[in-house]
Amino acid sequence: MTDARASQDMQPAPGYRARILLVDDDEHNLFAMEKVLEDLGDVVAARSGEEALKQLLRHDFAVILLDVLMPGIDGYDTARLIRSRERSRHVPIIFLTAVNKDDVHMLRGYAMGAVDYVYKPVEPLILRSKVSVFVDLFRKTQEVGRKAEQEQRLLEENFRVRTEKLLAEQALRASEQRQALIIQSLPIALYAGEVGRERGAPQFMSDNIHVLCGFTAQQFLQSRDLWSERIHPEDRERILQAFARMPETGGHAVEYRWRCADGEYRFFLDHAVVVRDEHGTPREIFGTLLDVTERKRLEQQLVQAQKMDAIGKLTGGIAHDFNNMLTVVIGSLDRLRRAPQSDPKVVKRIDLALEGAMRCSDLTRQLLAFARRQPLQPKPIDLNDLVAGVTDMVRRVLGDGIELVLDPGEKLWMAQTDPTQIESALLNLVVNARDAMPEGGRLTVMTRNLVLRESEAAQLGFATGEYVTLTVADTGVGIAPEFRDRVFEPFFTTKQPGQGTGLGLSIIYGFVKQSGGHIRLDSELGRGTTFSIYLPRAPETVMRERLAAAEEGRVLRAQDGEIVLAVEDDDAVRQIAADALAELGYKVIEASNGPAALELLAGAARIDLLFTDLAMPGGMNGHELAAKALMRRPGLKVLLTSAYTDRFAGGPAPRASLRFLNKPYRERELAAAVRDALDEVR
Repeated sequence: MTDARASQDMQPAPGYRARILLVDDDEHNLFAMEKVLEDLGDVVAARSGEEALKQLLRHDFAVILLDVLMPGIDGYDTARLIRSRERSRHVPIIFLTAVNKDDVHMLRGYAMGAVDYVYKPVEPLILRSKVSVFVDLFRKTQEVGRKAEQEQRLLEENFRVRTEKLLAEQALRASEQRQALIIQSLPIALYAGEVGRERGAPQFMSDNIHVLCGFTAQQFLQSRDLWSERIHPEDRERILQAFARMPETGGHAVEYRWRCADGEYRFFLDHAVVVRDEHGTPREIFGTLLDVTERKRLEQQLVQAQKMDAIGKLTGGIAHDFNNMLTVVIGSLDRLRRAPQSDPKVVKRIDLALEGAMRCSDLTRQLLAFARRQPLQPKPIDLNDLVAGVTDMVRRVLGDGIELVLDPGEKLWMAQTDPTQIESALLNLVVNARDAMPEGGRLTVMTRNLVLRESEAAQLGFATGEYVTLTVADTGVGIAPEFRDRVFEPFFTTKQPGQGTGLGLSIIYGFVKQSGGHIRLDSELGRGTTFSIYLPRAPETVMRERLAAAEEGRVLRAQDGEIVLAVEDDDAVRQIAADALAELGYKVIEASNGPAALELLAGAARIDLLFTDLAMPGGMNGHELAAKALMRRPGLKVLLTSAYTDRFAGGPAPRASLRFLNKPYRERELAAAVRDALDEVR
């Protein structure tokens, strides 16, 4: 009896004005918004999150307008506390903000329970329109509740108040019609069904279900299996069990994938409650369906970005130590190879060791490619020449059972890309194609020039511009539709255990995106798969023969007694570099850290080049050392080196024109980089 009386007290009387809660620490904002909204309902102002929570203990509100940035409890925490209370958890919250307009903060706001955002300065018309919807919905909801309670009393009084009951029913139907108009304008669908009845055959489905999934309400009402059969196989058992438990749980809010009329799976938030009769027996289920596909995609993109960043940071640290060790190995092997050898077998073994070490270096860069952290070395590349150069290797990979078709484009533009990475990408795609054709087939490698116009680019989701495409097409088993969106995820593979790591396509995807290009997948089960890589056209067509001729006659040794200050904290790496430079005729001064290098710089009459590592202990990294050295000697030439993949790790470069040499490096690469820095070759 007490609960019934309390419920009755909470119902508003006729003419009840809905309350609107304004929360903002700026009195001017409160005053302005109060004037805009005062005719919609009773406006209650709060100047802090704490005061807002106190107001929620006293009153019920139709809508809350909540400022994001406030002293004390900010808007996000206030929203979280509001959602944690049973009485206020369903009150709509509209965030007010003048900042934090990016997707991350908006997602955070929606995760805290917001239904909308309004940006300052507030446009009165927009604010009134947004608030009036929720005020009207609140009024109608309260009115429905009041009418329903009134109907219950009429039933208890039976025929004595039949006339009043009929009037109440008419008013209730009118109210439901008005509320239906509001619901039709929202991106949700309503359904209803009996408890214990198959959920796949609802008794009611709102007409706007067609907009969400492509099927009409009539199709849902006629087919008992339409809903249940189109739930994603991975979600079906979980969802059916959730509906079966509803008489005990009283309701649920679940997300699942559902295959729409166009064959595409979309994410739906299904929120349902059980309605009981006067004896407490479950009778009906009422629920709503909301398409949350875009929200899920944004969440997945955020998780993917965070995962890639974490993997990139981890592999970056590993690459630093690994590349330092490779620098020592490669430098030592280079010196051994130049030494006079009486036994040609020793020279051959040194060459094999050098080849293996350089492959380790390439492997490190490829491992980091999918995290977009490897330093690319793009240059104008003729893809026709690159494909021709690896044709023999491709034939060996494919074997005798697969036909190789080469289709080079005529007058092909030069592509701006890293030759090592694109060659690795091509071979990786060839291996995948071979594995997809266990019974044999045909592999086509094609190159073309392509100009992406605005309409075609928009359809593909790519940027407009001029591209050179590399296409690898097979006639294999194809990729199932449910896997096509995941093929570029790190560690995802459809191969059997031990046959693939799931990193190959991730590496290609990361490299292509970092190169400013795109990659496209087309596949059909039983018909084959096509991967198309779009690489940006080189800004200028460069004649490689002229570049090679210019390099061929170039002298890479020291001139006029040039002096190099070599700064490196790893003793072995520093020794390798110093010995190589000394053999080239340079006078080398060594330092193990930044402060020691500055002391040597201050005491030396002449130093022509500062050759410094970026990551060093002692409180001064290579960027800081270069900046201080250039302040003392503005004409000093600087060459930076690092085993990290990110050349700007630790801070911005002191001068954008400074040259950079990746570790590990060969002696000839060191010689060329030092000469380029001294000669200011670009």
